[in-house]
Amino acid sequence: MYLHTRLLLGILAITLLALAVSVAVPLASLRQDVSRETGASLQLAHLLFDIEASARDSDSAEAARAAAAREIHQAQHLRHVSLTLADPQGQVLAATPGGRPAQSWLARLLLPTETGRAVDYPLSYRGEPLGVLRVEANPLSEFEELEDRVTSDMALLALAILAMAVSIYGIVRRGLRPVGQIKEALTRLAGGDLEARLPRFGLKDLGEIGEGFNHTAQVLNDAAHARRELTRRLNQVEEAERTRLSRELHDELGQSLTAIKVDAVYIAREAAGRAPQIETCARGIENLATGVMDLIRGMLARLRPHALETVGLRESLRELIAGWEARLSGRFQCSLVMGESVDELPAELNVALYRLVQECLTNAVRHSQARALAIRLTAERAAEAGLPAGVRLRVQESGGEAQAAPAAEGGMGVLGMRERVESLGGQLQLSPTPTGLTIEAWLPLVSPESVDG
Repeated sequence: MYLHTRLLLGILAITLLALAVSVAVPLASLRQDVSRETGASLQLAHLLFDIEASARDSDSAEAARAAAAREIHQAQHLRHVSLTLADPQGQVLAATPGGRPAQSWLARLLLPTETGRAVDYPLSYRGEPLGVLRVEANPLSEFEELEDRVTSDMALLALAILAMAVSIYGIVRRGLRPVGQIKEALTRLAGGDLEARLPRFGLKDLGEIGEGFNHTAQVLNDAAHARRELTRRLNQVEEAERTRLSRELHDELGQSLTAIKVDAVYIAREAAGRAPQIETCARGIENLATGVMDLIRGMLARLRPHALETVGLRESLRELIAGWEARLSGRFQCSLVMGESVDELPAELNVALYRLVQECLTNAVRHSQARALAIRLTAERAAEAGLPAGVRLRVQESGGEAQAAPAAEGGMGVLGMRERVESLGGQLQLSPTPTGLTIEAWLPLVSPESVDG
């Protein structure tokens, strides 16, 4: 069944129920009205018979007139009519209880002028006239009852409409409840939660939407896993290429420069005092070789921090920070706080943390012009159940210029940091501050590929 079919059937059922109630209630009221009308007619007939019998059984005309008046006084309220007894001179001797009702709003609307009718019946005792019985129609009482009926019917109609509206609202709300679930799942998916899934819906069209959404989310999730794995392997290839390149620079170019420097020193020593120009050129070659060797040494440190493999992450980060502080000659300060439990991290995680700190230092000095950087590296367990223990890196800039997080995220450096962190199953968050950026990265000790395997 489709969603629109369920909604239409539900609204149709409520409409038919309301129609049945609106027909049944007036029919029940009509039955009561017929019974009351019949009773009123019989009541009037019995009263006339009683008046006639009381007058006939009396001893005199005065007694008969008094008996007739007594019957009228003792009578109950007559419906829609009134009965009066008048003597031959027209003086009213008795009248049925109940006065004339006030003219109601319905009577004013439908009966602008009063059009009552009366029937006179002469009453006599053994041929002597006793008076006149007058039966007068009273349409105002009919309108009074109609007004009460209209009021009750309007109240019933209002309740029926309210109940119908509440029922339709409940049906529509229940029918559209899956739409809210779809919206929530789309919001989660847009927020980066690729594990968002929709439940199985009983309706055909919503079921097709749910299946399509779940398939799309699964495809995106698989693509994200593949991209993270590709990024991780690219980082491994990059680090391997950095290692190979640094080895070749150290072994090949470093040895050649050392040989050039040795030869330049030898030439300068031999030419000393005999060929000043040759000695000067030799000293220049020696200084040039020394400068190139220093440059290569810095390149080697950036390409592959060999200290990671020898003295570990802690000393490598201290050496990296000291190099930046030395180059900036006191215009930049950096503090490093590391927990004791971060000294025995896997090699891949050491490289990732080193590269993250390296990029944060570059961003702080070149982009935000920060004058101070606080780096904190601690091992912790994630709050979410089921995740392995991880390492949290927090880098906070100060003394620089404010940066907007979206602009910073668009940079290639931050993009590379994010891809590196996500490839290892971690999370990266950037928070803009008035004096720079605060970067937080969380990396699990066990990669997602290891957990899945």
